[in-house]
Amino acid sequence: MTIRRNTLDRRLFLGGVAALGASTLVRPGFADDDTFNVGWVRPTTGRLASSYAPLYIGGLIAIDEINAAGGIMGRKIARQEEDDEASPAREPAVIKKLQEGGVRYICGPTGSSQSLAALAVTTASKTITTMYAIASEAGDGNRYPWHYQCTFNSDLQAEMASRYLVETLKLKKIGILQENTAYGEQVVAACQTILKKLGVAPVGVEVFPITAPDLNGYVGNLRKAGADGVLFWTGSTPITAKGFNSMHSQKYYPAIAGHSSLFADSLLDLVPAEALQNAAGTYYKTLTWSDKEEIGSRQMDFAKKANAFPETKEAGVNVAGSPFYDFLYLVRAAIEQEKSFEPEKVKRAMDATKDYKGLLGNLTFTPTNHAAISVEDMTMATLLSGRDPKAMSVFRKRAV
Repeated sequence: MTIRRNTLDRRLFLGGVAALGASTLVRPGFADDDTFNVGWVRPTTGRLASSYAPLYIGGLIAIDEINAAGGIMGRKIARQEEDDEASPAREPAVIKKLQEGGVRYICGPTGSSQSLAALAVTTASKTITTMYAIASEAGDGNRYPWHYQCTFNSDLQAEMASRYLVETLKLKKIGILQENTAYGEQVVAACQTILKKLGVAPVGVEVFPITAPDLNGYVGNLRKAGADGVLFWTGSTPITAKGFNSMHSQKYYPAIAGHSSLFADSLLDLVPAEALQNAAGTYYKTLTWSDKEEIGSRQMDFAKKANAFPETKEAGVNVAGSPFYDFLYLVRAAIEQEKSFEPEKVKRAMDATKDYKGLLGNLTFTPTNHAAISVEDMTMATLLSGRDPKAMSVFRKRAV
């Protein structure tokens, strides 16, 4: 398949205007020029609009590539965009508006709370969706049979990080530092389960408010407990920086394992390198390099296109780890296999997907498991490798 040079329309992305090729719908799912409409749910207004916008870059790249190659069964993909303001309360109305326009395939929303609110509507209406949500329940095919989770989830992150400290680094004194949010509680519960299986009991669990002025006391408690490895779970870069700076001020440098939010480029400017030398985050093998393995050509091509957007520089890991790129290619493969755009037939093909070579890994679904990523697709990567020119904002070096 020959892909033309990337020609993404940045006005569509940054301005939040209507879908590509927008026109009046004449029958469900298609515009009068016979394009294939995909719902595009993201905040274009509100406090999270700018931070969530880069997360859709991967989807824009996929649309550009697919359309350049002739579209899906001859129909070009067109985005039908709706502003959800990143508000869970708005999701039902936004989804219903898309459905009333005949849209039966949707990318978004972003955020676990927003996604769970939207799933109540998309599930009942049999709308095929992917959402940028890492809550483990979003990959439950029994509960949400029309949603396809194309990212790793919190259970997998917990397993990867816990096994890294205990099995790879051979550490036994594990501490936990977690934010007091629903995500923090969920991922730490999963960690506790994994650690128990590994025969390790945490030497301390410190729960901090995300509004904490500093983490000195919480970090100090783990240091006094003798923790030589710390599972650090927070999605806030400012609070992450406070944690690492607290460790640095106490000259306490345990091995740190956490999720991909630790890869924020700005963290490298907020924290001394010495404090990050033993820190690693969960990531995708396909987006990492090692001394023996280089990055694949498809991933390299994606990175070059993603870096055409200035926003990627500050959010490259989240841009690359978005589900929308792989989802759109999976939908295309399923539609072309079934030679139909009917959601029921496409779902049948999606549910039978096995080892599909995606950007993020070998994607597999079953009727009951809608979490495409497995722990085999994951690795731990170093934070400091974000400064390496090879990182190109979206890649990292494997920690092992």
